[in-house]
Amino acid sequence: MSTRVPLKRIPLTFPLAERMSRTVRALAFWAAIVIPVGYPFLLHAGLDRTNGLLFVGLLAANAVALAVGHDYDPGSSRDHGVPAAGVSNASGPPDGDRVDERDA
Repeated sequence: MSTRVPLKRIPLTFPLAERMSRTVRALAFWAAIVIPVGYPFLLHAGLDRTNGLLFVGLLAANAVALAVGHDYDPGSSRDHGVPAAGVSNASGPPDGDRVDERDA
């Protein structure tokens, strides 16, 4: 019996590897969205020998892009919600310095 570990569960401890993985997933995600734009043009031109091969190639590229980019979430980023250096957090003290309102 073999055990398969999904790519998203492999710990990426190297910052460069993590950034590269996210970049590849992002590119694949957006490629999976853009590639189908070419389908109607190829179908309208007719699927002769050259256009047929190009159409099958686009289908294969779209399938690969869907497989690689399906874990990408365009709404999540490590940069969102992180204050810039020197900017204080206006929501209150950090968790370690939590002040109980009854003590104040």
